[in-house]
Amino acid sequence: MLKKVSIIAAVLLLFACSVKYTPKMVQHIRGSVFRATDTGYYTTELVMKPKQPLVGKNKAHLIVHNYEGADIAGLRIDVTPVLPSRNLVPDQKPEVKDAGRGLYIIDNIYFPEPGKWELRLKLYGEEMVDTVVLPLPEVKAMPMKKMK
Repeated sequence: MLKKVSIIAAVLLLFACSVKYTPKMVQHIRGSVFRATDTGYYTTELVMKPKQPLVGKNKAHLIVHNYEGADIAGLRIDVTPVLPSRNLVPDQKPEVKDAGRGLYIIDNIYFPEPGKWELRLKLYGEEMVDTVVLPLPEVKAMPMKKMK
């Protein structure tokens, strides 16, 4: 009897760990980077400020919803910029501020060189920890100032 209960408990635990959600896709801003997290529990919408990221410090706005399309405030979010082609991660860590109603401000996104960067996010909520990779528009070099 104990063996049957153990097997049933293991199967239920495995099922619970592998749950995938079907998120309601709510995108607010045309041209934003929009992705569901790995389990589908959250959807993320990222808008770079300015839209074309440049080498140096950048800023972004992130909107987070749950799978039902409701705004999710109060998350702790870790952000890691990565240049996959060189496996480069900047020394400076972005700062995330909860602005309320599902909006998060990400400051100090530092890109040391141009390229096809991505942001790797880990979202910590009361019910779920989830991850997502957001590909960014190509990071460009700072434009040269004209000499007079």
